[in-house]
Amino acid sequence: MNERQALREQLYGINSHLHALHALEGLSPRQAGAHLAGAPHTIFQVLQHVIYWQDITLARLRRASPARPKSAELGWQTPAAPEDASDWEAAIACLAEGLRSIDGMLADAAFDLDGVADAERKTTAREEILMIQGHNSYHLGQIVTLRQLLGAWPPPRGGDTW
Repeated sequence: MNERQALREQLYGINSHLHALHALEGLSPRQAGAHLAGAPHTIFQVLQHVIYWQDITLARLRRASPARPKSAELGWQTPAAPEDASDWEAAIACLAEGLRSIDGMLADAAFDLDGVADAERKTTAREEILMIQGHNSYHLGQIVTLRQLLGAWPPPRGGDTW
């Protein structure tokens, strides 16, 4: 397997953990917005946070030079729960579309992994992709834990048990 193939697979967690999109399957909007005692965020808020940073990463990879958020708090300014099923489904679709966009860039041999993606931070496209993969995996772990606490585990396609 070459580097690009490995990076593409890791976007989804392949060979590392549960597929990122499979972890969200089977949740109702009510479950996604449930606030559990002791948990700082709901599943919906974690998902929106992932999308927030994914969008910034995509802009950087497209050399759009987005302004750096002034505080980490900006990535958490979403409602606790989706308004309805279509709001929940739209959030999942947004995550999936972002992953497909990054995957498409990696599939393009002309996409320069060593090119500067964020001039301010002096990061390459490769570094941005690795960052968003790690970020997404970290928050996927939160989603899995919240699902377990909700009694909504495993998802329909199953979950890792070891």
